[in-house]
Amino acid sequence: MIFREDWSKTRTKRGKILIFLSFPLKSLYQTGPNSNSHLLLLPRTSTLSFTVNSLPDRKLQSSVTPPPPSSEDKSWAVTTGEIFLRLASRLINLRSSNTVVGDFGFVTKKEAYDEERIGALTEDEVEPVVVWEQRVKDVEAEQERRVITSPGFSFSAAGLLFPYHLGVAKFLIENGYIKETTPLAGSSAGAIVCAVIASGASMEEALEATKILADDCRSLGTAFRLGAVLRKVLENFLPDDTHIRANGRIRVAVTQLLWRPRGLLVDQFDSKEDLINAVITSSYIPGYLAPRPATLFRNRLCIDGGLTLFMPPTSAAQTVRVCAFPASRLGLQGIGISPDCNPENRAGPRQLFNWALEPADDEILDYLFELGYVDAAVWALENPLEKILHDDHRSLV
Repeated sequence: MIFREDWSKTRTKRGKILIFLSFPLKSLYQTGPNSNSHLLLLPRTSTLSFTVNSLPDRKLQSSVTPPPPSSEDKSWAVTTGEIFLRLASRLINLRSSNTVVGDFGFVTKKEAYDEERIGALTEDEVEPVVVWEQRVKDVEAEQERRVITSPGFSFSAAGLLFPYHLGVAKFLIENGYIKETTPLAGSSAGAIVCAVIASGASMEEALEATKILADDCRSLGTAFRLGAVLRKVLENFLPDDTHIRANGRIRVAVTQLLWRPRGLLVDQFDSKEDLINAVITSSYIPGYLAPRPATLFRNRLCIDGGLTLFMPPTSAAQTVRVCAFPASRLGLQGIGISPDCNPENRAGPRQLFNWALEPADDEILDYLFELGYVDAAVWALENPLEKILHDDHRSLV
């Protein structure tokens, strides 16, 4: 899949900005009566246009429309995933109401030290109630990077809405917002996209790999086996030196299970396998990725990072947060890029949650990819590169 090299904008007499984007979509999912499911790649071009008013109200006019919501009964994967998402949503709301200070997420230095020694506590700039831990090794890995480009980008937990993040990343990389010196952070699917960006692979290649994963899960099921399928796809997709490129640059968020859940930011990786273990741990929804209630990561019982670290901060001076869900519906604050950028002509929250928990058809994955690209373009109109991008040079210690 090859995109047009640039995105053009023309100001009209009415003070509006018209943007025209062309996306060649070329996927058709077919099944035969006596054969396994397979992908046919066929050329198809879809022209996407939308209008951004100079006033706060913004509209999206797209030739790509969301498919009608499914009327099928919920699968086990959707049911277990929804339970986990409700729990995460409740915790977010509790943090917003400041009812859990000292009882959840906030840890003292005395509590934090263990055999791997915690070297820093990071307070969330949007929700100060939430505090993340970093090991000494992770802090040192960040300090070794001599140039840090701000802003960094943090990608939310998203489940199988992963293509939305890929579309956002595609635009940000193409237009110079994400460079090799740009810090990244993510939880769950957001952590995976950070690893993909750091690997140097194209977002189109990552989208095709996502379709391979989705095809497998559509054919053989999602619940209890998604973790194994994801591991296989990542092992085949990521280059062997991915961990070296990621060290000190990307923060992977996981939730530790001690006497109470608390967050851990990991950005030092000993090997490609260690990095894959980190992102799978960050994506570990109990009873969904595998039939176990938790997973063991570096001798710690852990689950999905999105439970405590929905959008962790980067190591940059400023962080732009990317959310695959309508941030306003989740009560989230300080979100830069999300479906709220263009609320019209979108699938409803229920359909988005279903797509997040069960693999959608390939055409829907393409649709999500496009929407992420468009939402990033809308955000960029209000945040010109020359006004927000700057490099911070660190001196040798």
